[in-house]
Amino acid sequence: NVITYLHSCCVGGRRGLEQHHPPDGNRQGFRVQVIQRFLVLALVCLAAYSLTVGGIPNRITLIEGNAREVQLGRPLDLRRTASGLELLPFEGGVKLVPLSQGESSLEVRLWDLIPIKRMVVSVVPDIRVFPGGQSIGVLLPSRGVVVIGHYPLVGSDGRSYYPAREAGIQVGDVILRINGQTVNSKSQIERAIDDIGRSGAQAEINILRNSKKITLRLKPIAISNERLSDEARIPIGERDTTYKLGIWVRENAAGVGTLSFYHPDSGVYCALGHVITDTSTNKDMNVASGMIVAAQILGIHQGNRGQPGEKIGSFSGEEVIIGTIDRNTKFGIFGRLNTMPLNPYFREPIPVALADEVTPGPAHLYTVLQEDMIERFDVEILRVTRQTSPQIKGLVIRISDPRLLSVTGGIVQGMSGSPIIQNNKLAGVLTHVFVSDQTRGYGVLAEWLVRDAGFMLPQDESLSISESLSG
Repeated sequence: NVITYLHSCCVGGRRGLEQHHPPDGNRQGFRVQVIQRFLVLALVCLAAYSLTVGGIPNRITLIEGNAREVQLGRPLDLRRTASGLELLPFEGGVKLVPLSQGESSLEVRLWDLIPIKRMVVSVVPDIRVFPGGQSIGVLLPSRGVVVIGHYPLVGSDGRSYYPAREAGIQVGDVILRINGQTVNSKSQIERAIDDIGRSGAQAEINILRNSKKITLRLKPIAISNERLSDEARIPIGERDTTYKLGIWVRENAAGVGTLSFYHPDSGVYCALGHVITDTSTNKDMNVASGMIVAAQILGIHQGNRGQPGEKIGSFSGEEVIIGTIDRNTKFGIFGRLNTMPLNPYFREPIPVALADEVTPGPAHLYTVLQEDMIERFDVEILRVTRQTSPQIKGLVIRISDPRLLSVTGGIVQGMSGSPIIQNNKLAGVLTHVFVSDQTRGYGVLAEWLVRDAGFMLPQDESLSISESLSG
């Protein structure tokens, strides 16, 4: 190899110069030439050594039970400075055989004497997960109910009334409290308004609008149940009338995303692939005690250049809660599932690809385009950024599937969190779309997600993190 060749050149060049004996009058000039040539050869040798050593990683992660070969050029060698690994030399390198979980330190040595680099080898458990792909709605904790529209109330006199709109309630307002009572669901608002209306009192409504709190007062309108649609009716005994405000509301939510994966033994899941931020403050939101619910996709709104499209999702809220939210990180949301969703493409959990196992080339992406049906689509991993520590945007992918392109035009909002599978391993998760090119987007490497979930750590640390997720 290049190291051996240049090493011989250095030695051979030096010997050749020593064997040449010029006349005494030119001896001084000859010495200068010897020094110059030797320095050039030494610099070339040093550069070659640097290139070879630079190609040896600072950190290697091994799955427990899986060995790995590290290529070394002569005269380099590896020496173990901590237990946990067995080193098996072979021609051109060393085979690393993990003996136990944990970290071991290795030294790269020159001529087995001079330490020139330190390498850390981390042995982690063999974690297997079920890929997601299911559409989910994210419900935020204790943040009120959002007004999404107005509708007319037809009174006993036959006239149409808009009590909420006339009182100043606007679409986008977040209803926080009614008569001092905190409300977080559609059913809480309906019952509170009906009780206030029957008492003959006014409703004092505290709302949040553009980060400002506002208090409005209005009187609910009595409506015959016969005049209400099934959706607007509430089951309150045998009452003939119901008191309403004339607003459509939904639970405050961060929107629709995609479940990335879950661990079948612990129920720990990851979704979205990115942090949830408050659009009004641009800060990470506190979503602890939030919930995820099953969602259905009603349609796809295709985007244009500079304006990404989106999935049009629907979810009813409290009735279909499938998990809790415990943490909101730059890699997505994490929590525990109440029920284990099914992905028809995977009957058994699959391995998680280590960061250095993911390569440019073909892969598959799993997501929902219609109702709750998961589909598999062809994508291509264009670039893998070699990361030695958890970072976002480790992948650049391109949508290559003709059907996905025809339906969505590329990557749309709501697809974030969709799992990317390569060589039957979870390689990564889709996170962001290129605004300038909707067929391309970023992904995060799966190893970082699994680490952030509390796995791929020494057993005692992994247990402590897993327990903390349960609260």
